[in-house]
Amino acid sequence: MLLFDDGKKLEKAVGEEAAKTIVEVLERFDESQRSASASKGDLRETELRLLKEIQQAKAETIKWIAGIITAQTVAIIAAIIALMK
Repeated sequence: MLLFDDGKKLEKAVGEEAAKTIVEVLERFDESQRSASASKGDLRETELRLLKEIQQAKAETIKWIAGIITAQTVAIIAAIIALMK
């Protein structure tokens, strides 16, 4: 938001029509920047969502590792039994 004095200075420098156009463009830009900015709430929400996804990925990884260890153990036991015969 431009201050009144800034608007008057701009008007004197470039003329009334150009000053109005410049002020409108700057105000629209300011509004778009404010709406595009992330608030603390937005950041916290994103952080919580990412933490949840990380926890799910960890749980999935642990399940896969447990399955691989089990399969490897069964394969080793089967190999030992086969060698003992």
